[in-house]
Amino acid sequence: MLRFINVLLLSLLSNGWLPIVNAQMVFPEPVMANGSQLSRSGFPLLSAFPIYNPFQAVVPGQLVTPPTYAGAVQTCICVPTGQCTGTIVPSTPVDGSGLIDIRIVNNPTPSPAVPTAPCYAGLQRCCFSGPYRCGVRYPPVAGSPAAGPGQAQYGKYPWQAVLLGTGDVYQGSGVLIDALNVLTVAHKVANYSAVPNQLRVRMGEWNAAGDTEPLPAQEFVVSKIFVHPSFNPTNLMNDVAILRLTVAVPLGQLPTITTACLPISSYVGTRCWVSGWGKNDFNGVYQTIQKEVDVPILDAAKCQSALAATRLGSAFVFDGNSFICAGGEQGKDACTGDGGSPLVCELNGQNFVAGLSAWGIGCATSNVPGVYVNIKTYTPFIQSSIQSS
Repeated sequence: MLRFINVLLLSLLSNGWLPIVNAQMVFPEPVMANGSQLSRSGFPLLSAFPIYNPFQAVVPGQLVTPPTYAGAVQTCICVPTGQCTGTIVPSTPVDGSGLIDIRIVNNPTPSPAVPTAPCYAGLQRCCFSGPYRCGVRYPPVAGSPAAGPGQAQYGKYPWQAVLLGTGDVYQGSGVLIDALNVLTVAHKVANYSAVPNQLRVRMGEWNAAGDTEPLPAQEFVVSKIFVHPSFNPTNLMNDVAILRLTVAVPLGQLPTITTACLPISSYVGTRCWVSGWGKNDFNGVYQTIQKEVDVPILDAAKCQSALAATRLGSAFVFDGNSFICAGGEQGKDACTGDGGSPLVCELNGQNFVAGLSAWGIGCATSNVPGVYVNIKTYTPFIQSSIQSS
């Protein structure tokens, strides 16, 4: 079945799951403005700090990265205390870096120093050589809530986006690929193409029903939707779309909000991870705590034979250009409501988006893999959309 949700009403319970009334899920939160920080566990809103230009206007296609520190060729971000592999820098420079007015007499147009924002409690400023790196994850910050069986650790998938419609109704998922663009499946967002500002993206979410997380989530309004021109809603061929955000995500402020990398190779034979808030069973309930499962990526021939053995029948032809498949292990799968959830594979400390959850035949059945958008195929479309105005 397609991984999507019909829009009706449900109520929230506090025991980590949601009862479903005709399959709608709601992610409640305080009233927000575009790009606002949603408070967690008594922490102040980020607007209480002198933030590094978080909501600057950005030229489409221009990646917004954290600032360099003290004019050096390096990137500075906030990471959990004790997890810095570069140079630890005080939140407030002790030597005046970024705060003083430099007298330069030989340069008529000096570049202003970039102010550095303080990090949240439990985080420290970490600087390293080179540009911002996609696909990097960190252990949970101190004081993070514990994960239960099958649940993802808090902050383990910092690139995962929650897509919300009017009334905080959960539409599906996606993945942040740069500061202005979220990658998702077309079948979740095509109906919003004419009214993109009715769709919002929430980053840094973990518990949809509470505020037990120590760091704030952030929400952003969508300004434009790029749906693949050959998207077929009947068979989900070319099921890919890009969401352009109204303002840029301030990368580097929180380790719970980062980007994932686009794929650079095939990941067939690799065991990768998919996460989300979808149902725990085909006839089950949606999850309020982010879940995760590891699944192996299969080659196209195995996808063909496994899916042709289902109700699709022997005449079914698996399109290895549009799709990859993964899983086929009893009790391990993405499921209804996980549409757009990223399937990520780790390589040399970075996580790459191999696929997006698209469709399947039931959920978590032995020898029946789930089907994902083949992101490598659509890299040209993704890149051209990012560069578009």
